[in-house]
Amino acid sequence: MLTIRAEIKKQEQKLDGTYNVKLRFTLDRKVKCLSTSLFATSKDLTKELKIKRSSPIKQEVDSLIRSYQEKCAKLQVELNHYTIDEVMDYLDGEHQKQQPIDFIKFSREWIVSTTIKGAPNYTTAINALVRFIGKEELDVNLITTDFLEYFKAFLNKEREIRTKKLIQQGKRVPSNRSLSLYLVSIKKLFKEAKKRYNKKEKNLILIPNSPFDDFTIPKQEATRKRAIPADVIKKVWKLPYKEMKKGYKSTCRYNLAKDCFILSFCLMGINSADLYNATEMANNTIIYNRTKTKDRRLDNAQMKVDIPKIVLPLIEKYRDKSGKRLFNFYQYYADEKSFNKAINYGLKEIGAILGVNDLEYYAARHSWATIALNKVGIDKYIIHAALNHIDDSMKVTDIYIERDFVNENKANAKVVKYVFGK
Repeated sequence: MLTIRAEIKKQEQKLDGTYNVKLRFTLDRKVKCLSTSLFATSKDLTKELKIKRSSPIKQEVDSLIRSYQEKCAKLQVELNHYTIDEVMDYLDGEHQKQQPIDFIKFSREWIVSTTIKGAPNYTTAINALVRFIGKEELDVNLITTDFLEYFKAFLNKEREIRTKKLIQQGKRVPSNRSLSLYLVSIKKLFKEAKKRYNKKEKNLILIPNSPFDDFTIPKQEATRKRAIPADVIKKVWKLPYKEMKKGYKSTCRYNLAKDCFILSFCLMGINSADLYNATEMANNTIIYNRTKTKDRRLDNAQMKVDIPKIVLPLIEKYRDKSGKRLFNFYQYYADEKSFNKAINYGLKEIGAILGVNDLEYYAARHSWATIALNKVGIDKYIIHAALNHIDDSMKVTDIYIERDFVNENKANAKVVKYVFGK
């Protein structure tokens, strides 16, 4: 049987001589205590620290106990075999019903606790939401379909202003992926909030609304095609290196970009993050888990790439002599982002020399896929596998297949031979 009574603890006397009145919940010989907003003085208490009948707070304490008894009566504790922890969770939920859930606060806490690769994208989306509402707090139940429509209009307006400035500065206007990305991120965070605060099995629904059910998130603009022809890739390979000043220990971004672009193309479009993080090579095969998707796949997005002879000198050039990683890029760049930024900086210089506008590292990956399909005649599914993409329609089938990467590496050998003749 659940019992609730007031409790005063001598060791918890405050500096001003008062005692916080706690409520002691007992069920099946297990005890939980709940602090209240009531405080008693020594005049209110007996020598045994019981509240005197004549005390002014006696009536308030009794009233508080009755209110909790009424709340617990709705649970039918004994009939439903609730534990003391479940009772306290229920009471905590009842208390939360009276307190607005701050969506901004929840989101920032969730972002810090998550291990999702794209966590920074969620922060960017929340920052945009804060700009929209003009403050750092938002009652989650104020997020309605109309609210989302106004937010979408706000993002579009920001986009227009930013685009105008870029045009005035003569800079390239990037594709409008941010609108879709921000809204998808807010939708994910809203879903996580409902998962945290709604307990259907306990009939506790603190976030009843579902504003995204009737809200349309704009589709992302098609990714800009960044593939370059085989003859241009060969020109990148044949470009002369810049001479380094004697004693200059850091890497030259031009030389780095030239080498990493060729490495990426010849290693089936390997991402810069995977070059940076790679640790394993066995029998002339690089084995790595794709950084971007390894946390979202049962196979940890494992990839095995046989090293073409043409890039063996580059592999040795950047080998990490300490053995900590496969390549030494981490010794020059603090993280994969700064590494990728350095490569793209160097590629802008290479692009200017070759007459390729806005040449980027990812062009190696796009070019590999395009040449494989259009010039070498590789099956699109093998290209899909070589790029280590996720295929939702094949998830169940993939459980039964143990990949040996033979077809992918045969395809890569054909692509490399087509471009370099080797």
